[in-house]
Amino acid sequence: MKLFLKILLPVAALAVLVTIYFNPMQGVDASTGATPSRNGNSVYHQSTTFSMNCGRLEVGGEVANPGPVDLKTLYLHEVVVKETSNATDTAAFIGAYRYTGFSLLDLLNPFILQKKNESVFRPATDIYIEIENDKQEKVVFSWSEIFHVNKLHQVLIATGGSQIDPHKRKVEYPRTETWKLVAAGDLSNARYLDNPVRVTVKTFDRKDYPVQRNMPSMYSPDVKLVIEGKSETFLTEDAGTCRNKHETIFYGMGQGYHPVGSFEGGSLAGLLNSISDPADHALQQKGLVCFAGHDGYRSIFSFSELFNRNDAVEAIMATTGEGVEGGRYRIFHPADFFADRSVKSLSEIYFFQAD
Repeated sequence: MKLFLKILLPVAALAVLVTIYFNPMQGVDASTGATPSRNGNSVYHQSTTFSMNCGRLEVGGEVANPGPVDLKTLYLHEVVVKETSNATDTAAFIGAYRYTGFSLLDLLNPFILQKKNESVFRPATDIYIEIENDKQEKVVFSWSEIFHVNKLHQVLIATGGSQIDPHKRKVEYPRTETWKLVAAGDLSNARYLDNPVRVTVKTFDRKDYPVQRNMPSMYSPDVKLVIEGKSETFLTEDAGTCRNKHETIFYGMGQGYHPVGSFEGGSLAGLLNSISDPADHALQQKGLVCFAGHDGYRSIFSFSELFNRNDAVEAIMATTGEGVEGGRYRIFHPADFFADRSVKSLSEIYFFQAD
């Protein structure tokens, strides 16, 4: 029997190796089912794949169960990006990549929120996260752009991938040895981060907006613009004649569907162009914007999700008539799945940067 097993085991191992070698599905990408380095239809999967060294990631801040991330429980996702840097005076193309890795949504999902202001403001719309690497470099994301948008799993900690080759030209794009944070929806790579080691969950606390429920009148005639530590001004006019209209299916996390057909107003970027530079690298990395309503309701957006997008989807300042309930201004971003960040009776827009 022992002699039989000694002969059988090597033969079985050889059969497995032969099967793998000749199997046309060899090299299947676990995240998509596509087959890299073979002649298929997907132009994203025809280059040799590469791997990055994985590190260790901790989650802390306002969560009930801080600690290390268990990567063994997570599935891989993939994104495709055209990476460009604007850290200098001129934008520079770096390369085109297909990245596979762990979604930030999946990474954070088991870490239950424990908001420090939950007793006065329960919605998760005022939460943001800071991600830091081993060099103490830091980038920020709003909680909602991870969990409450139409396109999920666009922020990965990439552990491998491949470059996306053009047909008529040989290229060799740079790659990093360690895993890296990739924000696939960003136009500039300001929020890409090599070797992330820590994620910290935080609540907006730069300013207090007292919550006033069931206000008899929910109308704010103007909007105060505040750039932390620099200037304050007021927005009192509509954004000229350039107006955008978005048809929407308005769906809230609490009440579900709301029969609101559309929002119309001026581009948020156009309104704020005189006080904010969309190409500011530091703002793209660590900038955040808080929108506060007349009743103290508030929502957080990262600067990059507002002004550093590669899909040309713009937030608007929707406007209503004089004295209309919920007016005069309302922030609306068509990239959101849920309606909860669309603050009505907008009274203040507060720009700040993470520490």
